Amino acid sequence: MPLDPTQSGPPPSRHSPDKVWTYKTVGNMELKAHGFFRKEVRSSARRGAFLFFHPGGWSMGEPAWGYDISHRYAGLGMVAISFQYRLSSVGGYSPIDAVSDARSAIRWTRQHASILGIDPDRVVGSGVSAGAHLALCAAMLAGPDDPGDDPAFTPVPNALALQCAPVNSASDRQFAELLQGRDRPEDYSPAQHIRSGLPPMCFVHGTADEIVPYDSVKEFVTRMKEAGNPCELYTFEGTDHFFTNKSDQVEALKKIDGFLSGLGYVENRAGT
Repeated sequence: MPLDPTQSGPPPSRHSPDKVWTYKTVGNMELKAHGFFRKEVRSSARRGAFLFFHPGGWSMGEPAWGYDISHRYAGLGMVAISFQYRLSSVGGYSPIDAVSDARSAIRWTRQHASILGIDPDRVVGSGVSAGAHLALCAAMLAGPDDPGDDPAFTPVPNALALQCAPVNSASDRQFAELLQGRDRPEDYSPAQHIRSGLPPMCFVHGTADEIVPYDSVKEFVTRMKEAGNPCELYTFEGTDHFFTNKSDQVEALKKIDGFLSGLGYVENRAGT
């Protein structure tokens, strides 16, 4: 899951989505879901869903930043979707609006399981950095929910695969500033909402991460296990927040492949 250290995003992908849907409308803004899937999978198959939320500090980024990883997991037999969500740099929104969008995205995926050809009980929430935070909040918080969402469909993923996740956003100064004084940071900090009964999770994190301290993730995983939750941490020694070393990027994806393969969500073959 490469992320460019200039924060201008990863290099342009050579892949493009097979289909783009509108999953939610806020005022005049249509939020898009960019879908990838293998054509040769028979239509009767019910595949796992890989839902990706892009990085960008809650203030920048776009679904195209998730095209490469979405293409990869579509090649491994899943339906992969890279989601747009509201950004704090546009329209006066805050990260809480983005959390609401992530919850809407997961509900929308399950609601349209038949159309998408997915198994609604094999939905993976994934993301890098701020996107990983959104996936975690969807899994761990009770809200916020968009009034247009159908509450019959849960926003909690069946599993999560996350890189450089800000697990303790209550201590993140940027996150607090983006809330604009309208919400308490701890209310939207996964570390403050650990309990039993959460879905399996895997975390990929570097010990030299200068933005999200490695020790915060290590502590989070320890506490998750103490609460009885399946939770794994894949540590990359000396790796920074942006996983600038290409070999680290490759190995990180292999770790996630193994995690999803163990759950029976992906085919046991090389990615494409």
